[in-house]
Amino acid sequence: MADENPYIINKNDRLPSSLSSFFFYFIKKQPWAFTLFFLAPLALILETNILPYALKLVIDGISHTQTNRANVFSEAAPGLWLGGIAWFSLVLIIRLQNWWQAYVIPVFQAQIRMTLLDYLLKHSYQFFANNMSGSLANKVNDLPRAIEAIRMIICWNGIATLGAVSVALILMASINKWFAILLLIWVAVQTLVSLWFSHHINFISEKNAHDKSSLNGRIVDTLTNINAIKLFSRNRDELLYVNETQKSEANSNKKLINYMNIFRLALDIPASIMLLLMTYLLIAFWQRNLISIGDLVYIFSAFLAIMSQMWFLAHAMSDLFREVGVAKQALSLINIPIEITDADHATPLSVQNGKIEFEEVSFRYQQGTKVFNKKSVVISPKQRVGLVGYSGGGKTTFINLILRFYNLDSGRILIDNQDISQATQGSLRASISMIPQDPVLFHRSLYENIGYGKKNSTHDEIIEAAQKAHCHEFITRLPAGYHTLVGERGIKLSGGQRQRIAIARAILKNAPILILDEATSQLDSLTEELIQDSLLQLMQDKTTLVIAHRLSTLLHMDRILVFDKGRIVEEGDHHSLIINNGLYKAMWDAQIGGFLPEEISNNSGAMDK
Repeated sequence: MADENPYIINKNDRLPSSLSSFFFYFIKKQPWAFTLFFLAPLALILETNILPYALKLVIDGISHTQTNRANVFSEAAPGLWLGGIAWFSLVLIIRLQNWWQAYVIPVFQAQIRMTLLDYLLKHSYQFFANNMSGSLANKVNDLPRAIEAIRMIICWNGIATLGAVSVALILMASINKWFAILLLIWVAVQTLVSLWFSHHINFISEKNAHDKSSLNGRIVDTLTNINAIKLFSRNRDELLYVNETQKSEANSNKKLINYMNIFRLALDIPASIMLLLMTYLLIAFWQRNLISIGDLVYIFSAFLAIMSQMWFLAHAMSDLFREVGVAKQALSLINIPIEITDADHATPLSVQNGKIEFEEVSFRYQQGTKVFNKKSVVISPKQRVGLVGYSGGGKTTFINLILRFYNLDSGRILIDNQDISQATQGSLRASISMIPQDPVLFHRSLYENIGYGKKNSTHDEIIEAAQKAHCHEFITRLPAGYHTLVGERGIKLSGGQRQRIAIARAILKNAPILILDEATSQLDSLTEELIQDSLLQLMQDKTTLVIAHRLSTLLHMDRILVFDKGRIVEEGDHHSLIINNGLYKAMWDAQIGGFLPEEISNNSGAMDK
């Protein structure tokens, strides 16, 4: 994926985790462009210092012509030339910077967004099961926006103010050192106050950003499950559920705003004192003939301009702290290590036969009891194997380990004598087709959802797969046909229709290993009979694993593995297991309407992971 998308610039599994290193990691990809961006704000020196200084030269020139006004233009010429050049240079630099920004910043933000999404997609199945998709999406979108906002504040408030103060100190010192000293003292006070408040504001900003992310996650979770809300008439309960996080967000937001107001007041007080003191000293120094009227105009104008910039900087600090908090919250995605990674020298898995071997496999979920303890089992090539057992027996875990959704505690899983932990995850899963019990579709067209099974599939291949899965019939009856959008998670389709789309995907993928997890559980009897024929054809020349609670669907399996609390307690075909008169026979006898009940006597287990 990273090789195909020009916006994804990170090829490794780790990204810089601190905000500053992450910021410069992307900036250094376009060093000259961002060098110009960081230098461009210095053009504001022309406005805050050079234009007032040009005005000083004009006023002093006019003052010198009180007795001979015919020479006024020649005396004022240096100031007029300086002012004119400064003004047109300022306009030109800012407009060119704005034009160049339109070409650079969208790419900069896209690189951050897509690289972060690429990193996020590398996380394990368990990571996404433990995090709300809305909260994750919020962070992916927040980070590039927050970083660009931080850059703008640093450039147009921080750098511009620093440049203006530096030049003003030099020019004021050339006129009278006391005004430069006074300005330096005031800047130092403003800086110390800002640093004192920054730590507390940064902490509150991070808390508010976390609350906003959690709030967004709950809102998305509520909207995603709107069908359940309507069915159970739980509108008010959902509002109360979201309101728990909303209260926290409102409180942290209120605390942040109040603290920022205190911060601004703490900056306004020394600024007001400095303005009064500077005004008094200017008049007093002029009165004693220590400065000219032009000097007075320059110092007063420059000071007001710098004070205005410092005031805007102080107010921008609130936005800066808020954006830093948002960015750090988003960067928490990077601070979570990727649990399942390819080995350093991982190679593509090559599946010719589809033999699957568990060698002394031990596994437990985090902080959970051990599911498998030194489990060994061999599934022969092209064998059709059914997996049965009560909830908690380990059937789904068995499948998830083959897909390498989790790392093993010990042991190995081999496919065609290749350790899957040494193979690339992409090649492993490309070799396996899976039809889940509750398939989820993309909010895209039916054509795109079916075509997802095979990259670059042709139109004829997609139609053929749909026909074999018996979904071509209902698709062609829709007004938009294959171009019909299915809604978020496929909500506009029935469960049976979604399952048929998932079967069409698997048919199109045609991988050498096939996994069915109650693949026909949501189909009506007539459609299931048709689909079973298609599935039997799909199973030909494939190693097939079938999880089933309806034991009648396993009659044609070559072999059935019976799971109980992480152990395979029985195995064989249907007839031999019935004759064996063990757990499988008890489950078969206990079926109600063809389905397996949750438990019988002492054979129940914990919920299947």
